[in-house]
Amino acid sequence: MLTGINWNELWGELSHADIRWIIMAGSFEFGNDVYHAWRWNLLLRPVSHLKLWRTVRALYVGLFTNEILPLRPGEVIRSYLLAGWNRMAFSLVISSVALERLLDGFSLVVALSFTAVFVSLPAYLVTGARLMAAFLILAACLLLFLLWRIRDRASLPRWMHRFGAAIEGIRLMANARTLAICAIASVVQLGLQAFPYWALSKSCRLDLSVWALIAVLIVVRTATAIPSAPGNAGLLQVACVLALGLFGIDKTLATGFAALLFLVLAVPLLLGGAVVVAFTGVSIRGLRRSMVEISTTHSRSGRSRRS
Repeated sequence: MLTGINWNELWGELSHADIRWIIMAGSFEFGNDVYHAWRWNLLLRPVSHLKLWRTVRALYVGLFTNEILPLRPGEVIRSYLLAGWNRMAFSLVISSVALERLLDGFSLVVALSFTAVFVSLPAYLVTGARLMAAFLILAACLLLFLLWRIRDRASLPRWMHRFGAAIEGIRLMANARTLAICAIASVVQLGLQAFPYWALSKSCRLDLSVWALIAVLIVVRTATAIPSAPGNAGLLQVACVLALGLFGIDKTLATGFAALLFLVLAVPLLLGGAVVVAFTGVSIRGLRRSMVEISTTHSRSGRSRRS
């Protein structure tokens, strides 16, 4: 990763980057986070009408946690907070996050399909898109089969009783109208996530088309879908440099772009998350302890039902 980089040239590129475009990229990223919270509300609307500010707070605490802890525990934490603040079942909220991930996969496949029309993509990306599409179809079929077989809580097998609220919530959220609207919103969200890339390309003076930048975004998003280091540090930069290399961008310039991208993605989350954590009085250590207690409670309740 670090071989073949001209460090003097890299420093020169970073020092001459236009700060105005960098600030604009950070502003776009903040707007994307608010839009993400709105889409989450949209998905949960058949279950409950939530206040956007509460969802934004829960999301920012979760994203902040992902920036400082490995393996992305913020997905669980934001679900726990939103459930507690709105008196909803935790299993129901965490199931909405799982549906979010399916919608994100759908938006990536759609975006990659359109991008392949305008730019030449390597065969492994096209193959990856096909595999992802096959996985999404399989997951959708399994979900539909589950909802068809289980019509209410009374028809649940005994071992699934603890997930009754989640299954009932999925049944409500997985209606055709909500899924169609949220699928469109997910594609729009992915398009909005390209704006920070576009602004940074202006800052670094990269001669890339919008479709090439969307392709870079898709590669980065796909590579960082698997939980890894805090803030996807390292993996994000490697994926970004490799993606830019597909379009002939010099490794030194691509490394500078990747460094600025990591900064633009991380700083708003760290600052916004720290403010929200301080404002709400949330303790990450306390949240982790509460999650352990919830897990213990669920396991005990499951054993008591079996007995």
